Amino acid sequence: MPGLGKIFLASLLALAGGWIDRSDALAQSIHPVVDVNEHCLIGGVARGKWLEAEELAPLIKGGERYRLYTLKGATGEVVTGSAVPAEEDCNGAKEVKFSPEVREGIAVGGDWNALPRVPRVMGTNDPVYRRAVARILNRQGFKKPMVNITQVLRVDLDGDGREEVLVSANYLAEGLSVNGGPMAVHATPGDYLLVFVRKIVGGKVRDIPLVEGYYPQKNSDYWTPQQAVVAAVLDLNGDGRMEIIIRGGYYEGSWSSVFRLDGAKVENVFGCGCGA
Repeated sequence: MPGLGKIFLASLLALAGGWIDRSDALAQSIHPVVDVNEHCLIGGVARGKWLEAEELAPLIKGGERYRLYTLKGATGEVVTGSAVPAEEDCNGAKEVKFSPEVREGIAVGGDWNALPRVPRVMGTNDPVYRRAVARILNRQGFKKPMVNITQVLRVDLDGDGREEVLVSANYLAEGLSVNGGPMAVHATPGDYLLVFVRKIVGGKVRDIPLVEGYYPQKNSDYWTPQQAVVAAVLDLNGDGRMEIIIRGGYYEGSWSSVFRLDGAKVENVFGCGCGA
């Protein structure tokens, strides 16, 4: 929407009762978020508001500096080019490339520390979390589910001194994709993907789903099996609270989404994806 981009850019420039240098306005007010693995502009923040990639892309002109993060920590800085339409037809997805070229991580256009609390990677065989996954699957119609936890992270999302737990569980009867390998086109009985947050809310432990897909009973040409994992946990707008970036994949496609928690309430603030 070029018209919206022009109107929004004008509002950014009209600060403090007068016009300021355009590059300064961009540097101070525009904070894009890019999934480097896919070169995909997920979305971002402008003047404290979450913006989808389509709204944000016209404001990225190239040359802005980004900080690069993985689950383990900050890995350096990169400079961006402009946001352009993806090379393939990807439902309006915007692609961003960097100099120097990087292949992994989440890039954040902001001068704050987006990783104030580093997630701790835990083992995947803890019986507490295995029982939690089994309970969720039972409620979805799985009688004897194959519990397959692929990731467990502990991190204090909101800075209150109490850690939450992020659990990813994926099972595909034909096997999980490894290093971008092929995945099945259709689901088979027992397939599922699940990413949830275990959090204390109102004094009680809650298991709060972020991403889920269940195929408990029968084959279906309309169900495409997927898998998902937490790619990063970052403070994307500088408010001290951390958002959860989940990366998923399916047959000939991939996606990234950002989730924010307020108590037990989940907000999917923005995302991007590309696939057949």
